[in-house]
Amino acid sequence: MSTAVSRIEKEFILKTLSEKAAPMEMRYRNHWISCTLKEVNPADIVLKFVDIPKEPLRVGEKVDLFFKFRGARMTFRSHLIAFDQEEARVAFPKGIYRDLSRGYERVTPPGDVGISFLIQGEKVELNFPKSASYEAPEEPTATPNFDASKITNLLQAFREKARELASEHRIVMFRERKPETFEEQLIAHTGKIFLYPQSINPNVPEKDLVLSTKILSQEEVILSETSRGKELFDVLQTIATVNKEKERKGIIQELYCPILFHQYVVGYLYLVMFKAGALRYTQKVVEFVSQFARLLAYSLMVNGYFKGEPVKEKVEIAEIVDISASGILFALPREQYESLFQLFMDLEFTLSIGGRNLKIGGRVMRKFTDQTHLYIGIMFLDIQEADRLFLMEYLYGTTEVPDFYPSAEEWDLL
Repeated sequence: MSTAVSRIEKEFILKTLSEKAAPMEMRYRNHWISCTLKEVNPADIVLKFVDIPKEPLRVGEKVDLFFKFRGARMTFRSHLIAFDQEEARVAFPKGIYRDLSRGYERVTPPGDVGISFLIQGEKVELNFPKSASYEAPEEPTATPNFDASKITNLLQAFREKARELASEHRIVMFRERKPETFEEQLIAHTGKIFLYPQSINPNVPEKDLVLSTKILSQEEVILSETSRGKELFDVLQTIATVNKEKERKGIIQELYCPILFHQYVVGYLYLVMFKAGALRYTQKVVEFVSQFARLLAYSLMVNGYFKGEPVKEKVEIAEIVDISASGILFALPREQYESLFQLFMDLEFTLSIGGRNLKIGGRVMRKFTDQTHLYIGIMFLDIQEADRLFLMEYLYGTTEVPDFYPSAEEWDLL
């Protein structure tokens, strides 16, 4: 997933690149145009063509610029303001994004492109906090010690294990109450584990780090708070206050693990160790609480704690945002479809493009919203080779994506 650089970083990057006349690659429609960054102004950027474009450009059309800065692959989208045979002037970018993982560049699809698919599953509407994460309840591997229907036995097993790991422990459900504390609101919004001090204290020794994508990083904590409209200064002040209070209480380690059911955080598991206990949580502890949270969610479902309704719906109104040879991003009305699409669900769909209908199997890898739209990013998993080559030719004008990056030695000069 791409990451936006800050405004200050953006200005520094562009200034540095212009001083070096850095090489860039402009994508215009389905053409690659080599150029260098000549000049950066407050409202626009001037690019000097290395190769004269094969066809005239049109003022106002979107362009994508790709480049590297200190080894990082970056891109931004803009539009043409003016051009001649030697130079092009484009609007100053609103944002620059770094993305090290994508194999093919996303482009605005030329011509008419459509996508349709059939959604089958369970529509779940519950009175619990919705999070950015998703976890479908799955029946665990059968073991002689686990019976999903006997939830009291499961809770007793957690209590016995938790006594070994924590000075205090509890299970909190959001059925009768909403998230209130700083930590509760964080895990409810993100669906990820809050681990103190790692999640909020910048002075964490390397030996205390638990490397897991399930744990909130300090950056994710700040982003979660600011994305809900809070000012950065206020967020940093809150974090400092929370750190100070935990130190005052003598807390050496604290863990909040959300219990996820579909897109909902229905509660959480809590462990805390005070300094007198002198025990640090390890990767095994994180895996234990994560696994127990999944078992508990499944057991709650089996015991009728949640209610859902079957749904089968054909979707044909998606608006394509951008597309690449390896995935697609589209938008749908938020209110109607938000509960039907879940992260990491697999689905089959038909992509209508260039006069052909391509049957593709994919997986939902991104899901985010604005006030009115739901945005879904799908990674292609199953596509016929002939269809893949057709898609590359249609999107990029070639079956080989150009390697427009200079050598490592040249980039080191930046």
